[in-house]
Order: sequence, then C-alpha cells, then structure tokens
Amino acid sequence: MTKPFPALLALAAIAAMLPLAGGSARAATNPINIVHCFVTQPKPLSKLAGGTQIVYVNNGTKTAASVTFAVGYRNAENKFLRRVTDVGSFQPNTQIDHHFDLYNDVTYAGKQTSSCSAVAVKWSDGSTWKP
Repeated sequence: MTKPFPALLALAAIAAMLPLAGGSARAATNPINIVHCFVTQPKPLSKLAGGTQIVYVNNGTKTAASVTFAVGYRNAENKFLRRVTDVGSFQPNTQIDHHFDLYNDVTYAGKQTSSCSAVAVKWSDGSTWKP
C-alpha cells in the first residue's frame, strides 16, 4: 500500500516553486532596474517623511518618456501602496536619481520600503510597456 502523504508533500513543494519561477520571468522582462528606493528622513522638527528617493536604470533599448513606479511603505499606523510617475527623457543604460514628494504626508517609520518596482513605461516613440 502506497502512502499518499509523501506524494502530496512533493506536489505541494513543486506547486510552491511555480509562482517563484513566474515572478522571476516577469522581473527579467522589466526594462527598468531599481538600484535604490527609500523614503527620506523628515525635515528638522517634523515627524512626516521627507519624500521618496528612487534611483533606477532604463535597461530598455529605447528612450523612456515616463516611468510609473508602485512603492509600498509601512509605518506604525498603516500599510501603503502608492504610485508615482517620473516624466522626462530617460536614455537607455543611464542611471536616473530622482526625489519625489511620495509619502511626505505620512509619519516617518524608517527609510525601508516594503516594495518598489516599475509598473509602466511609456517610450518616446509612443509605445508602452506594462508587466
């Protein structure tokens, strides 16, 4: 008589790895590489975050006209997920270092973000990329 538990355990292990493989494939296709993404310290005498710093590289083959980021942040009161769009002319293989007013209205709880990724790119030729 075969014991079903080891077989079920093996299937569960394989199923658990499948989303990871899909996530890696999706991340590999993202043309924007995040180098640094953090919430900046409050201004003197303030408890509110000072904004968000995002450093990234356009790994695409075309110039980007805008890049939209989804940035997660958590403080003692709330868990946030907000978007911000950087507009300009971002050449391929060039590092961009920009500061945004994102999260400057919430209580600062350290610089670490819970997530940070590009979720949309509009290229200078009018075409777009989304995951």
